[in-house]
Amino acid sequence: MNISRTIYLISVLVIMLLVGVYVRAGVDRTETPQVTGPVITHPVAGRENCLACHGNITESHNAMFGPGNYNNCLNCHAEQ
Repeated sequence: MNISRTIYLISVLVIMLLVGVYVRAGVDRTETPQVTGPVITHPVAGRENCLACHGNITESHNAMFGPGNYNNCLNCHAEQ
């Protein structure tokens, strides 16, 4: 079967365009929000284990953020 060069190139370009549109449509372009929690209202100097007093946060944090290790509270919570 003889296909002219012009028709072949146009077909290839159309296929590439369609693949590009398909891939771009599947890309999640939403911005991830900056995760910040409530401000810590008590001094944290010298305290290393927040979960000793705030151990009840793990269940709610697992529900909101997925299973994780929440022993470094200052990653998300700022000291006042």
